Amino acid sequence: MYMAKNDRVPATKTLRRGIFCAVLCKATVLVVSMFAFVAPSFAECNITLRWDDDPPYFIAQKDHVAGIDADVIREAMGRLNCNLSLVYLPWARALVELREGRVDMVSGAYHTPERENYAHYAATVPMASPNLLFIRSSDTAEFNHVGLREALDSGFRLGAQINVSYSAEYDALVSDPGYRKNIEFTSRRESLWRMLALNRVDGVIADKLTAMHEIRTLGLASQITQSSLVVSDKTPYYIFSEESVSPQFVPDFDRVLDDMKRDGSYSAIVHRYVCPPVYMYQASPDIREFCSRSPIPQ
Repeated sequence: MYMAKNDRVPATKTLRRGIFCAVLCKATVLVVSMFAFVAPSFAECNITLRWDDDPPYFIAQKDHVAGIDADVIREAMGRLNCNLSLVYLPWARALVELREGRVDMVSGAYHTPERENYAHYAATVPMASPNLLFIRSSDTAEFNHVGLREALDSGFRLGAQINVSYSAEYDALVSDPGYRKNIEFTSRRESLWRMLALNRVDGVIADKLTAMHEIRTLGLASQITQSSLVVSDKTPYYIFSEESVSPQFVPDFDRVLDDMKRDGSYSAIVHRYVCPPVYMYQASPDIREFCSRSPIPQ
């Protein structure tokens, strides 16, 4: 069982690239040998979380990072008496830093064999939003592909982020040079949306909630829309660095998240970002049903 300090209020700091704080969860025992007295144990718990501009999960505000994942993890770390630092990193770089132990936690990660080699997976999973293929609105009538392989076989040009695993089918296609040549990679999703609007790629894979927000923000809602192709509805996970985080920490994190789901605080955070009226016109039936319920259990 990891021990957290119980005599201070956790501080949350927002940091930019290159500033890292390693996790230190060691109990310090003070022994006064003369009296054979052992003082109470305390521990310093510091967690470094990767974030990027990824609404509604992370949203940059003035001197603050908001969003579903930011608020949920901030609340969870507060309950664990852990200090939370947020580090701004693109996805591909974040996985490198997690593997090396310079970043402690990443949210929204799919389960892959490679990541099992360097990451602890939390058992309690966040709210899932499917990965969809987005295309130009003008191409909707002609789009009838039922999978990524079929689309790429037709000469479809796909835009994707570097080192992001969207689905098992996508991973297989990326590893095949015959298909990889039709995939345009970039580290920033904003660039992909602009490339799609400019006809430099024919489709972009993205989380539905994230895409809805970003397309509107970029003023591209009339040009880009979701296709009929669901790339994946896989479960995203919170993952922790095996290099810097003790495996005993993860069950405590799961316990706190379960508590947040039972007491309604988790749903209240999700409602805050998913249920505003601006989202509802494109919301799927499951999201509409979720938003129709009270965030606090009755």
